[in-house]
Amino acid sequence: MPLGLMYLLDKSNALTIEKILEFPKNFVFKKANGNAPTFWAKGNAYWFKFRLKNTTNINQTFVVELPTPLYDEGRFYAVEDNKILNVQYLSWDTPQLDRPVKHRNFIFPIALKANQEITCYIKLRKEVGSIWVPITVWERNAFDYYYYSADYHTWGFVIGILLFVVFFSFLLLFAFKDMLYFFYGLYVLMAIGFICTSQGYFIRFYVDGSFGVSGNRMRYVCSLLFLISGLLFIRKYLRWDLLKTSFFNYMTWAVIGMLTIMLLFLYVDHLSLKDTLFHSYSALISGILSVVFWFPTLYVIFGAIYCIRIQHFAKEAFYFLLANLPIATIVFHSALSNYEIINGTRLVEIEYFAGAFLLEIVVLMVLLAYRLKAMQDTAEKLFMEKTLAQQQRTEAILEAEDRERVRIARDLHDGIGQMLAAARMALGNFLAKKKVENEHIQNSLDLLEESIKEIREISHNMMPGALTKLGLSTALKQFVNKINALGVLQIELQIIGIKERLSEKIETMMYRIVQEILSNIIRHAEATKVSIELVKHEHELVLVVEDNGKGFDTKDARNHGIGIKNVATRVEYLNGSVNFDSAIGRGTSVIVEIPLINSK
Repeated sequence: MPLGLMYLLDKSNALTIEKILEFPKNFVFKKANGNAPTFWAKGNAYWFKFRLKNTTNINQTFVVELPTPLYDEGRFYAVEDNKILNVQYLSWDTPQLDRPVKHRNFIFPIALKANQEITCYIKLRKEVGSIWVPITVWERNAFDYYYYSADYHTWGFVIGILLFVVFFSFLLLFAFKDMLYFFYGLYVLMAIGFICTSQGYFIRFYVDGSFGVSGNRMRYVCSLLFLISGLLFIRKYLRWDLLKTSFFNYMTWAVIGMLTIMLLFLYVDHLSLKDTLFHSYSALISGILSVVFWFPTLYVIFGAIYCIRIQHFAKEAFYFLLANLPIATIVFHSALSNYEIINGTRLVEIEYFAGAFLLEIVVLMVLLAYRLKAMQDTAEKLFMEKTLAQQQRTEAILEAEDRERVRIARDLHDGIGQMLAAARMALGNFLAKKKVENEHIQNSLDLLEESIKEIREISHNMMPGALTKLGLSTALKQFVNKINALGVLQIELQIIGIKERLSEKIETMMYRIVQEILSNIIRHAEATKVSIELVKHEHELVLVVEDNGKGFDTKDARNHGIGIKNVATRVEYLNGSVNFDSAIGRGTSVIVEIPLINSK
């Protein structure tokens, strides 16, 4: 800010530079305080003056810059010895091509001769809001070299990051179907609109009221939408709908309703009343808008503190407060300086707001990522608990099934089998004593003999003695030999690496798996040859069964019958994996892999 900046309030809005110069004693300028003086204008005009001197021995052009694009009126006068040397006029709706410096901000160039000193006067007027005057004087060469590139690169970087955050938020929305990410993306999108309209970006697209409101009032529309989306996001983020007290839930909707009414007022006044109310009650509207803009911030901070106090999403509320602290500081500093309670500073520049908002966005993205990870961890934990419970149920069922097999096998062998053998022996002894030859009785004896053999076979298949006494290798060899003896299939069995007994659980389940696979081959495959290979590695047991049958379509769910499901269930019980590789006309290959580390 230039040294010696002075200001004058013009309540009449009728002062001219000629009157000020003609009657200087009637218009006393006061010293402006702060490096960016701020005044609650209430629609009044303010005049500012300062001295500008070219301290070099060459002619130079200087640039007087006001980094704000939305004044209703800005007039610049260069005066020397009470003579007006230069007059320039700008307004928010002045096209950039018609400006002396092609930029959205209020920038006034002035050429000075060597060692020339002048007095600069600036008149500023804004219908609604405060007048903020962070004046900067540049040498034209330095301005052209630095200002444009820094301005465009900075805002391009900021808008680019925010657009990426919006895109990423909507990706998360589509991935997880959680409306929290929708409100967050909407919040950031409205922030982009607020920043762009506050900076006058793209004003040529809405300067004529194409979006339903007078061009310079689009910043109020975007500000209101920004506040509404922020309230929707924080309500969802801190789950105010789950609070025991309904105050925050109802109050949030009340504040959103108030902001929506203000939004509708802007559109109705422009579209239906031709801005009559806005012009007639600009001071009142200015006061209402100022409260509307800082009250939601205060309300959100209070709500977050309350959540921390009652331990409702306390961690999220605490980190949100930390993230929101820079923006809250700027908002309240702006409010206090607008009401002239404290001196205005450059802290309220949109660049600082954008930086604070970027910081908030980064922190919130980290918090949302943490929240997402916590949700995934919880879901994974629930899935693991569900899987474990299901595995325990499967284990209990299979163990109960095996116990029942053992019991039935024992009952068949020791109970029914023994009784049938006793009956046959008694009947045979009776015939021997009586020396009776009866064909019907002999047939009955033969049937008894066949029944005894069948019961023994069933008993053996349900719980083969070789499995419990001699182990998996011997049991499989005996089982394969019996099938080969029937002439139905030609089975080739290879067992590699099994030199000692495995755990009872693995031996029993693997035997049942081989039984189930061969049963399916006999019933469905129409195969003539089967190859079985059982290999024990250091940390896993691999079973490969291949046949030359007709094969089946593995993608057809109708082919996944009870047999395949039984195999899969037993493999899952052993924490293993099974793969069925088949196609119609080329046979079937079944590969079972069982870990040996955690299967004891």
